[in-house]
Amino acid sequence: MVSANVLNGAVYEAEFQAEALRRGFITHLPCVPVAWDYIVTCPRGILKVQVKGTCQAARDADGTYQIMTSTGRGRTKRRVNSDVDVIACWVDPLRVWYLLPSKADIPVCIRLYAGAKRSSSKHQKYRENWSVFYKQ
Repeated sequence: MVSANVLNGAVYEAEFQAEALRRGFITHLPCVPVAWDYIVTCPRGILKVQVKGTCQAARDADGTYQIMTSTGRGRTKRRVNSDVDVIACWVDPLRVWYLLPSKADIPVCIRLYAGAKRSSSKHQKYRENWSVFYKQ
């Protein structure tokens, strides 16, 4: 039996692939286990993308959603942003993407104020911001 976390991860990856294709990007799956979920061919070039997400309801009364941006288990958990170019975070209940470039200071656990279209959160500038995939 496949765990709910694995199934949810597959859903988040499928959502990313569908949105990337809608935008004219080509997604490539790696053949071996690596830190990224997709290699994306886009106007900016070739980028390594790790997809993360949550299907949980808002965590607190303030409407935040928590996403772990690390990889691995237990003591071997580590930050992935040094291995990838973009961390794509999907908030499933609201169907919202946050596209964080790896150069951003991304902690192991981030809180997204996805319920508020306007927020002073440091991650709010990445909400539905697909510019990371375009030439800059």
